[in-house]
Amino acid sequence: MKGPLSLKERMDDFWVYPKLSKVNDKREYRDDFFQFLQQPSLDSKAALNLYIHIPFCDSACIFCPYYKVHGSKNLEIKISEYIDTLIAEMKHYASTPYFYGKKIDSVHFGGGNPLLMQPADFERIILAVKTYFQMDFKENWSVEGSINCVRSVDQIRQMMDLGINRISFGIQTFKEDIRKDMNMRVTLDDIYRGVDILNSAGLTDYCIDMMYNMPNQSIDDVIEDLEKVTALNPYHIDIYNMAVFPNTYLDRQIKKGAYRIKPSNPNQLTAFREAHKWLKEHGYQQITTNTYSLRQKETHIGDRLYLTNNNVLGIGVSSRGYLDGYVYKNVCDMKQYTEQVSQGLFPANLAHKLTEEEHNDRTMVFFPITLAISKASIPNYAFYEEKINTVIGMGLAEWTGDTLKLTEEGIVWAGNIAAHFISEERWNTYMSSFFQSVRDKTNFYNEDDTGMKVVELEV
Repeated sequence: MKGPLSLKERMDDFWVYPKLSKVNDKREYRDDFFQFLQQPSLDSKAALNLYIHIPFCDSACIFCPYYKVHGSKNLEIKISEYIDTLIAEMKHYASTPYFYGKKIDSVHFGGGNPLLMQPADFERIILAVKTYFQMDFKENWSVEGSINCVRSVDQIRQMMDLGINRISFGIQTFKEDIRKDMNMRVTLDDIYRGVDILNSAGLTDYCIDMMYNMPNQSIDDVIEDLEKVTALNPYHIDIYNMAVFPNTYLDRQIKKGAYRIKPSNPNQLTAFREAHKWLKEHGYQQITTNTYSLRQKETHIGDRLYLTNNNVLGIGVSSRGYLDGYVYKNVCDMKQYTEQVSQGLFPANLAHKLTEEEHNDRTMVFFPITLAISKASIPNYAFYEEKINTVIGMGLAEWTGDTLKLTEEGIVWAGNIAAHFISEERWNTYMSSFFQSVRDKTNFYNEDDTGMKVVELEV
């Protein structure tokens, strides 16, 4: 049973909604879920993001929950074969009536570590996107990756020539002992050398992820990390609480007492408050709950469209998609993914058709991340009015004209506010998925084996 809005423990932002579960949302690959693609889109002009997952990774950070394929043995062959499958999946979607005339507004490569690909690999994928879809932009291709794979100025300039104009990478912390404990392969020398290459190539829109509430990380360490990362002059800084999922190797290490300072709710609450205060005092503008910048003025188009409840086409193993209320998640298994695509099937093993109410909830669950929402953008305002008044009454939001804005205290509790707008039915699904994952000894994020043990990299 879902209770009222609680501030007992600080919750992380809900970037995935609704979270699909093997408990309630499992599908057969040959069912009729994707039949809706055989009809034109209800709104052919609706904004559409394209997300492409590249699972290959050359690190084995024990806190990372994303689906990955580790090792470098025969990597070029594996990447080439995977791109073949990506393109086949992409073509399968593009050939349906739903996508006739649909334009792609933003493309994002995530992983894994997409920077393990060569510029020629990116070119193959980008040419396929341009072949199968209409594009409304020339340079709006974002890439996540590991900074140690930024190898040369020529590599980056080739990527820029393809339209890639934003690269993001995680540093998480500069503390050497914590990096070693977390099994992070990238060295500090890699970081500084990679940033120098990006600047020399003229790609100055690089974004850096940092973490707080890590094992053995003090509040002073968090501030020292911010001092060092701001010296790199990134386009923006993202700060994230390190989530610890039950049953994972990291969770077991924490429970064994392996760390002097344990990640905890009080620690993450204090760390966020202090980091937020420090960044604001040093002139950083807060763009979203986790994004701060001296140069960026508004949310990147990909994030902005996603967080205002627009569509996303997810391509690749483990990708998530949302198309006019039809939400799906691709299987987290490379062999199954390849098999299903080769048979001309959509490789999603989880799927759900949202009701209109669930679709509206999605807007309200995401809005706290963006810090504000106009009254005109709130769907069926009367339905949410009581919950909105609860948030205001607790001092977490206020009306500024016709815009509902989080207060400074509301920013701290944005995840809790988001949870307040999740329906009881979807919350119960969320919790049943969590407990099933605990019983199955899988990582709750993808309900798979990611992070369950320390991975020895295949080289």
